[in-house]
Parts: sequence; structure tokens; C-alpha cells
Amino acid sequence: MQDKNRLVIIGDGFAATVTAIHLLRKGIAADSLTIMGSGFLGKGNAYGCASPYFRLNVREDLPIVFSEDPLHFARWAEANIDDPEAKTSAGFFYRRADFGRYISELIAAEIGFDKIQRIQSKACALNQAHGLWKLDTADGGVIYAEKAIIATGNSPPTWPCPIQKEGGEQASARIIENPWTGHYLPSIGAEERIVLLGGGLTALDAIYALAAQGHRGLITVVGPRPVFPPTQAQWARQKQPNWPEKLSPARLLRFMRHYLPPAPATSTEWQNAWEELRPNLNSIWQKFTSHQRQIVFKRLGWAWSLYRFRASPQTIKAYEQLKANHQIQFVVGRAKQVGSSKSAITVELNNGQRIRAERIINCTGVGADLFLHKLIADAIAIPDPLFTAIAVDTNLNVIKPNLQAWNNLWMLGPATMGSLGDVVAASTISKQAEELAAQIQAEASV
Repeated sequence: MQDKNRLVIIGDGFAATVTAIHLLRKGIAADSLTIMGSGFLGKGNAYGCASPYFRLNVREDLPIVFSEDPLHFARWAEANIDDPEAKTSAGFFYRRADFGRYISELIAAEIGFDKIQRIQSKACALNQAHGLWKLDTADGGVIYAEKAIIATGNSPPTWPCPIQKEGGEQASARIIENPWTGHYLPSIGAEERIVLLGGGLTALDAIYALAAQGHRGLITVVGPRPVFPPTQAQWARQKQPNWPEKLSPARLLRFMRHYLPPAPATSTEWQNAWEELRPNLNSIWQKFTSHQRQIVFKRLGWAWSLYRFRASPQTIKAYEQLKANHQIQFVVGRAKQVGSSKSAITVELNNGQRIRAERIINCTGVGADLFLHKLIADAIAIPDPLFTAIAVDTNLNVIKPNLQAWNNLWMLGPATMGSLGDVVAASTISKQAEELAAQIQAEASV
């Protein structure tokens, strides 16, 4: 058996890196930590952006890494970022790449950072072996660990329909499966007709970047609804909602509808109320049964995605400019098949429509995490109530098929949403990391 590692963090993006930061700050020895991942530490899919036009969708005071110092990033940004375009009437909305740089610099500044072992490969399977965790890596290696933390973050988008390619590299260049880095942008001609699959923040990122580089061609957005998330306002929580007791899914949704004012979702008044509702939603979610959570998600899911993930003012301004130039059109439907040749792409929709263009960009959002699905297939874990990831308890321990919790396997980050609720924002993930680090430190001192 190879040498065992005391604690392995699976992942190397934002969630994994803030976990390592908080473990080090709680006194966990750096030489007991191993971080697995093939990317640049701290950036991951969310912040490893090549495009300078991909921006955070929250203002500078909201990405909180340290609960005792909530304005740490805001101060760092003021001192270290040269970005005149960041300032808006709703606050400073900085480039995502600069936030990735911030996280990378934080971990590099921690005492003992150089003693952390790095495994430059992704984990593709995890199983028990001789009382340890056996991790198979994508490059064919094997490592063993006493404890493991799954912090793989968001998986990149995958095509939601079959893809047919004829024409070799030219055909392949016309279809962009993962748009999150922005590497594809410089190769797009200014007059190209473009199809965006999906109408959320990823599509708005692409629109903002295309507008910034002077795009003049038609952009067709294909999605289930002809609407984008609203722009962020300068909101602030003014009061605490008086939640009713014994909430059911129906009573929860009814209360939320009545609490929100009859004002536009872009207004400060409406966003104040929306944000006042959010702090209590996780505890409410966790009290619901699995069936109740499925009901809430089915009835609220699309609206939650629309209003929870609001866009930066810069992004919406770019969209409005293209809209005024008649360069944007919405087509309601879902892609059934995409064909790509040397000269064009053809998108066939479920309603029978066909769209021809020169390029298609997959903006459908987070893809399936194959590593988590394999944990379910290998009987290490069970699905969460929404069947999107694996289940964890409130201490972030992964739940076994016998419904007991592993005492040496945890998961944090956006994949815990089905179990714990609204776990998407950087500040929420950082809080998870902080609490898990304190738990591991307490166990180590017993």
C-alpha cells in the first residue's frame, strides 16, 4: 500500500481552497493536508476565466471568506484591482478572474502553504480499503486517506442534446460546450450569427463579452422562458420576516408571495424584501421531508434561479444595448439536436423549429458531477432529495446507504444544495468551510 494521507481535499477550486485556508487557520498541520485537482489552486470553473468581461454578479461586500472580517475582499479589491468599469450605482462588481486571484493569493499567504501536498489529477472514484479511503485518480494513480472532504464545486456544462459533427476541426470549433473560461471569444467573427442555449447568467456572460468586443451579428437565445435574470440593485435588509409556524410548501410559497412588494424585481424595494426572506430559507428547507423539498423545488425552482442569481449592472447594460440594436432574439423551446458542419450549425428544437447560425454556445449551466454519481453507484453515498448530488447531514457528513453518516467523509459547496438549501454564494460556502474546519479541529484535539 502507498503512503496514506491524513486528510485529502478532493477539488482545487474555490470551495477546496477556502476549506484549506480555514483548516490551516484552525491549526491543522499543513503537512497533513493533500489537495487533489488538475487546475490552478483557488480558481476552479467559476473564477478561472480568460475573459476580462466575466464579472461577479454580487457587489464587493458580499463575497465573505472570513466571518470575523466580512469586508476583507472589499479592502483587498480597493488596494489590488485596477478596474474602472467595476463601479456602478449598485456597488462595485469586479471581474471574476480578479476574485480568483484574490483566493489564490490568500492560500499562498497562509503559513505552511508550501507543505501542503498537491496531487495534480482529478479523483474519479472513492472506496473503502483496509479502513482507509482509496482514491483512484484520472491519470491511473491511487492514493489512500484517513479522511476526505469532497469540494469539487460546480461541474462545467454538458450538451443537453445529441451533437452531430461533420467537417472535422472546423465543425468542432463551431460548438462550444463549456463557455465558462471565455477562451473561445477571440475566435468569433463580429458578423457571426450565434445561438445561446440557456437564458441564465452564463448566457448573459457571453452576451456581455460579445458586446464588449463589438459583436454585430444576431444572437438567438433558446430557453424555456423569454426572460433574463434582473439586474442587481443597491439592496439592504431592512427587517426580519415574521414567519408563520408549521410551514408546509404551500404556506411557504404563499407567505413569500405576500411578503414581496408589488414592485419591479429590478427595484431596491423588491430586492430588499427578497433578501430579507433568504436567511431563514435554509433552516426551513432542512425541516421539510424529501417529498416536500421536491414540491418546493418544482414550484419555486425556476423563479428561484431567475431572481436569486441576479446579474451585474454592466452585464444587463450590455444586453440592453444589443436589444436596442435588434441583435438579440428569444426563441422559446429546448434543443432536440445540434448539427455542425464546416460552414454552419443547425439547431433543431422540440417544437419543430430549426435555427441556422455560425456558432452555438452551451449556456445551460451546471453539468452532472460524474464523481458524485459514481459514489452512489458504488454504494458509498445516496442521492440527495433532489437527485442532483449526494446527501449530507447538517454537519456536512456524507450519508451512507444505511442512512448513517460517515465520520471521516464530508462534502461542502454547491452540491449540498439538495440537502441543506441555498448553498451557492461564496460567503455561504466559506461559512461551511469555516464550520467544518472547526469541527475537524475539535475532533483532532480530543
